[in-house]
Amino acid sequence: MDQSRKIVLWSAAILLPAAFYFSAIADLPHITVITIILLVVASLKSTGWRVSDRSVIYLTVLAMAITLFGNYLAPLKQDRFGFMAIFSRPNLSVPFVLYLGALAAGFRRRGHAIGMAAAASILAFGLGGDIRLDGLASERMGEVSKLVAAFPYFFGGTMTIAILAILFGSRSGQKRANWKRPVLLVFSLTAIVGLIWLEYWGYRQNENLFRSLENALLRIGIRQLYTTGRNAAQFGSTPNLMTGMSPEFLAMSDRVALRAVGDEPPGYLRSRSFHRYERGIWHSSEEALGTPLPTTISEGSLSADQLYSVIRMEKTPNVWDIFPDESLQGNVLMIPGDTVSMALIASRVLRFRDGRIEVEAFVREGGYSVFTETRDEESAMQLPDKPGKEFLEVPREVKPVTDGIVEELKLANYPTDAERFMKLQEYFDREFKYSLDWQGPKSEPIKEGDYRPRRRPVPEDMERRFEQRPGFRMGMRTVGRLAGGAVNPRRRQGRFRPRWRPSDPVKYFLTEHRRAHCELFASATALILRSAGVPTRYVTGVICNERHPSGKYYIARYGNAHAWVEAFDRQNKRWVVVDTTPPSITTPAARPDSWQEQLSSRGDYLRLAWFEVLSSLRRGHFAEGTMAALALVWEWLLYLVTHPAWGTLGGFVFGFLIWILLYRRKRRLSDHLTPERRKIQKEYFKLLKKLRRQKVIPKEEVPTAAELLAIVDRHPTMPPPRRIELTNYLNGYLVRRYSTRD
Repeated sequence: MDQSRKIVLWSAAILLPAAFYFSAIADLPHITVITIILLVVASLKSTGWRVSDRSVIYLTVLAMAITLFGNYLAPLKQDRFGFMAIFSRPNLSVPFVLYLGALAAGFRRRGHAIGMAAAASILAFGLGGDIRLDGLASERMGEVSKLVAAFPYFFGGTMTIAILAILFGSRSGQKRANWKRPVLLVFSLTAIVGLIWLEYWGYRQNENLFRSLENALLRIGIRQLYTTGRNAAQFGSTPNLMTGMSPEFLAMSDRVALRAVGDEPPGYLRSRSFHRYERGIWHSSEEALGTPLPTTISEGSLSADQLYSVIRMEKTPNVWDIFPDESLQGNVLMIPGDTVSMALIASRVLRFRDGRIEVEAFVREGGYSVFTETRDEESAMQLPDKPGKEFLEVPREVKPVTDGIVEELKLANYPTDAERFMKLQEYFDREFKYSLDWQGPKSEPIKEGDYRPRRRPVPEDMERRFEQRPGFRMGMRTVGRLAGGAVNPRRRQGRFRPRWRPSDPVKYFLTEHRRAHCELFASATALILRSAGVPTRYVTGVICNERHPSGKYYIARYGNAHAWVEAFDRQNKRWVVVDTTPPSITTPAARPDSWQEQLSSRGDYLRLAWFEVLSSLRRGHFAEGTMAALALVWEWLLYLVTHPAWGTLGGFVFGFLIWILLYRRKRRLSDHLTPERRKIQKEYFKLLKKLRRQKVIPKEEVPTAAELLAIVDRHPTMPPPRRIELTNYLNGYLVRRYSTRD
């Protein structure tokens, strides 16, 4: 065997135990596979690769690219490792050093290759040792999880193999025995054992100090995790009409929340629904556990892509591929109301009675596909088919107002619910205005009929403080009144002293302040229809109907977060969407025609194309992923070439780079010449330019001196004196330019 290829074999013996160990504990089998492939690539060329700055940089960038792409395709579950993994990032650091060590073997420099492999192996064992052994299950490695169960033996065995390979692979290969090397080896091993024992002894002696340091790092890590989530948002939280829109949410209103790829806009995407209203707050059904959706492996998929049945296990022609933005957090999916099934990568999908769909261990990079009954933008969930009394409840504070509106509009006189919905829509369009300046209702006095005295528990220290005062004895009833029971104290017998509280938001909106946002429109609509006998529920979600300038997908911004009503049409026996918010608000607004907006839309399109590549690869659609990647590159190049500003700038940069390459090539041709010979060469190039102007030689040709002699000798019209002059110069040039003497 070629001696240089033995270096690759020793590198493999050092790297593969560490790669296999980390793949097993991290449940990432691709790390071992890629390491083997890179070692095979490093062994292909018999003489190895030339060591230069360029080759080292290229291989380092290649290792980084493979690491990042592999982490996208198969991310590490962070709960497999301890807290220190937040700082060490083993999902990136370990694969990178392993890949770099495998590529370094291609240089065939024994010391460098073995050293890189040894460093990568030791780092993999070090960063991969902080794992959680409780409940550690392997989803991708299969039977290998049994080795992880015996962790001490698995760790010790693989590390012993790697250390032995390091010791034997680092030998110089000299045939003569050198007594210094065995002595140095024994001394090193003894020192390593001593250092390990000293480290353990030092840790036990200063365990409290290390614990405090670990707690300090823990606080830093928690603060870091909190900071990274500050710019995130989520839909579907419990509505509170007592307050206005938060400034943080308004600041994010123009940011894209999700993207939907389909032939038509998906329209209303529901998050969850609420049925019980109480003083400005909507509540959903009390359900701790959802119902797991039936699932099956999606056809044509080679990975974990699964089809989940919402109504039935069927892929309808009406499909949208939805890609949530990384800023959109939470485990509730946005889906159309008439969703039949959905395809995604998750360990479990739960459905609750309020219609929300929650996912566990959802792979966000893969997105999700929804299959619907129709392409109706205003589809409603059709459950339950027989609404109960909870969908007709109206609080007693609001009922007089809603009953008055029902009587004013004479909703009971209309024969169908559809006509009632239309009449109510006209009423809101005529009497109410949309505004985001809603700050909550004003305060109102509590009426004596609404007074309900409450008693709060008295803290023991307060009771003890009263009882210990000399000459002052008070019973629990008196203490209760003083400490917290006097919500509306009666200072005089038979006299009520009023207190103030915020008015009901819906009542305040319908009677006094008729300017608010969609949450008030939806709440008022739901309660008015309930007073008319129509079952309703309050729904939150987002409207996705803004067409991207590319025409290939639709986007929903955080400003498109919306609330509407799903009402039960009693004549048609089905739920329908009733949205009394002004249509001008729900219709997508025209975007400004500026270069900033064009640049932003182009960047958003490239972001979606990247999401589609990742989604196809993560969900096992490798052919689609390859085509999406090629389409991404083509779209990017086409954009740069056709854009008036970027195309011009790109052409200038491209021409400048070509000029630099040609100039450097020309410089390299003369780099080996002495200054005197470089001067002679410049004189020859000047002569060529002069002869081109005289049309002695064509413009494109660069003949050598010998070729130019032949041209001059055969030239038919050149005067003899000029021919003799050029011949003498060229003969002298050949002597001065190519002479072995300087």
